Parts: sequence; structure tokens; C-alpha cells
Amino acid sequence: MDHTEHTESRVYELGYHLVPTLSEEQVPAASAAVSGMIERISKGIIAEESPVFIDLAYTIVKTVEHKNKRFDEAYFGWIKFEGEPAGIAELEEGLKKDDNVLRYLITKTISENTFVAKKFASTKVKEIAEEVAVPEAVVAEESEVVPEVKGEDALDKVIEEMVA
Repeated sequence: MDHTEHTESRVYELGYHLVPTLSEEQVPAASAAVSGMIERISKGIIAEESPVFIDLAYTIVKTVEHKNKRFDEAYFGWIKFEGEPAGIAELEEGLKKDDNVLRYLITKTISENTFVAKKFASTKVKEIAEEVAVPEAVVAEESEVVPEVKGEDALDKVIEEMVA
């Protein structure tokens, strides 16, 4: 990927997986190594989230010591930073060489907070809808007793009374 065609500073976000073979004590050091790579090429870190242990949606294969290893879990973290496009190539090289990094993705983004609120589960939406106040006029209309009608003529008569 050619990162040298633009020279102005941009905002990027790095999402990365660390190998699950790291112990809980080793994760902060591995995350700090990734942050250190970013600090060398960036103007500053805007936001970040420490890696958390997750189940992966699919198996990722990584070659470690000339052997393919399969991973179904990883530590996921992200860092949003501002930097020059030319520094991204250096960052990618460093991430490729780091044995603790299972996979990464660098995207261009904006510096504002871009979190999206979680959607309500359908049962939660129903509970909220029940709590919403209903106007009294609507309640009065619904509380009217509709007579039971047998036959088409009787039904027509009841409809005419209701419309009139």
C-alpha cells in the first residue's frame, strides 16, 4: 500500500489482536510495544482501549517458528492517533515483525468520538413502549365496548351507528 502520495496529517485508527498465549501480566507490555510503535510515527494518541480477551468469529492462522498455529481467541485493543501517511508504512512493518500481534487493521477516520449506542433488544423496546404515556382521548376510544354482532345486516347497522 502506497502511503507516500499524501503529505498532510490524518487521523487513523489501529485495531489489533494480540495472541492469546500471552499471560494477563504480559498483555500490558505487548500493548505498550504497539503504542510505542505509534508514538514513534505519530503526532499523538487521541484515544485508546486496552486489550480485552475475546472469542474470535473465525479461526485465524499465524505462522510462528515455521509452524502454522490456529487461534480462536485473542486480546483485542484499538488506538486512534494522528500521523503522517508516510509513517504508516513504518508502523505496518513493525506490526508484521511483532510476534505478539496476531492481526491488525489500520483505517483512516475522524478525531471525534464515533461510538454507536447499542440497539435495544426487542423485549426492551416493548417494555419502553408500555411505559410511554398514552393520551386520554386514545384510552377513551379504546375503552368503548363494541357490541357483538351476528349477521351482515346487523354488522352494517352497527357500522352506520358508529360512523354517524
